[in-house]
Amino acid sequence: QSIRERGHALVVEGYMDVVSLAQAGFEPSVGTLGTACTAEQLALLLNVTPNIVFCFDGDAAGRRAAAKALETILPMATADRAIRFVFLTADHDPDSFVRTHGIEAFRSMLDAAASLSAYLTTLVTDGCELQYAEGRSRCASQARPYWLALPDGAIKDGLRDYCAQILRFPPEDVETLWLTN
Repeated sequence: QSIRERGHALVVEGYMDVVSLAQAGFEPSVGTLGTACTAEQLALLLNVTPNIVFCFDGDAAGRRAAAKALETILPMATADRAIRFVFLTADHDPDSFVRTHGIEAFRSMLDAAASLSAYLTTLVTDGCELQYAEGRSRCASQARPYWLALPDGAIKDGLRDYCAQILRFPPEDVETLWLTN
């Protein structure tokens, strides 16, 4: 009910995060129990709200949970849905962040969450030396599975166009490359 009323949902790793956030007055959250976020659960959540923010712990397990959530939600990512990601520092989870910094600081952080497209562009360029052909090639290779997972539409086209700009290729050539490899 809280998610419907507020028009958005926050997905966190654990139930203690949900409990702590509710105690602090932030109710529209659900816990995944780590990486157990399924396509069925996300589809149900998207039926309640088109606005989802993922906020996982800042440690390595949290990064893996975010990657799994991204992989799971990509086929459902359409332009009419706002899917965003917040990354905490390694020493915090939502529970400890709220206890240390307060709910208003947490809300401010959520307001600054990275869009799905921004998160994707960070992932596809990670570890790529884009000034060199090898780095641009690596970028294309890293982007391909995300592009293939996205449904046709503006987000998929945007990722292709972003990579085309980096690769210095026409967008249709990038698409052909991804479809033939």
